[in-house]
This record gives sequence, C-alpha cells and structure tokens, in this order.
Amino acid sequence: MAKAMGGDLMLQMLQEFREMQEESEVQYARTQKALRVLRMKCRVVYRKTRIFADQVRAFSQEVDGFRDNMGQLTTHVSELAREVDGVKRTQTKMFGQMGRMLNHLADAQTTDRKRIDVLEVRMDGPGEN
Repeated sequence: MAKAMGGDLMLQMLQEFREMQEESEVQYARTQKALRVLRMKCRVVYRKTRIFADQVRAFSQEVDGFRDNMGQLTTHVSELAREVDGVKRTQTKMFGQMGRMLNHLADAQTTDRKRIDVLEVRMDGPGEN
C-alpha cells in the first residue's frame, strides 16, 4: 500500500511539475514580448536623442554626453536581454529534461509495480490474495 501511495505521490508531483512547466512557458512568452518592446523603445529613445543633439548645437557637449550614455544603456539593455533570453532557454531545457526524467521514473515505477504484483501472485498462488 505504501508503494501504491508513493506512485500516487509521484503522479501528483508529475502533474504539478507539468503545470509549473506550462506556467513557465507562459511567463517566458510574456518576458520575451516585454524585452522586445523594451529594446524597441530604447532604440527609439536613442534615435530621438541623437536628433535632439543635432538640432541643439549650443548644448552639443552636454547632449553628446547624454547620447553616449543612452547608447551605452541601450547596449547594456540589449546585452541583458540576450542574457535573460539565454537563461530562459536554459531554464526551459532544464524543465524539459526534468519532465522527461520524471516521466521515465514514473514509467519505471509502474513497470516495477507490475513486476512485484506478478511475483506476489506467483509466490502466493492464484487464490491466496
């Protein structure tokens, strides 16, 4: 009975894991969309800052410094977005591997349970259970 409850627990954990996997995929998609919007907005801000610097030549030194900082910020945000994308991809791969491992373990446990049942029937005889 304890072994059967262990199987139920494994199936429950597997179901919870699958739900977490689905939620992770939804969150990954939302994160990717937000990162694309962020990159686009940073590019727009960078271009507008550059146009502003060209129009306001009296403040060229301050505007040049500001534009350079925005360029660095855009570069850092792009690098961060790429890193976050890599982390999310790795996380998704890990969840996939964990899911496959849990499925394999659940299959192995089911197979073992069947083998135990067959051995019990053979040892006890057909009418003794």
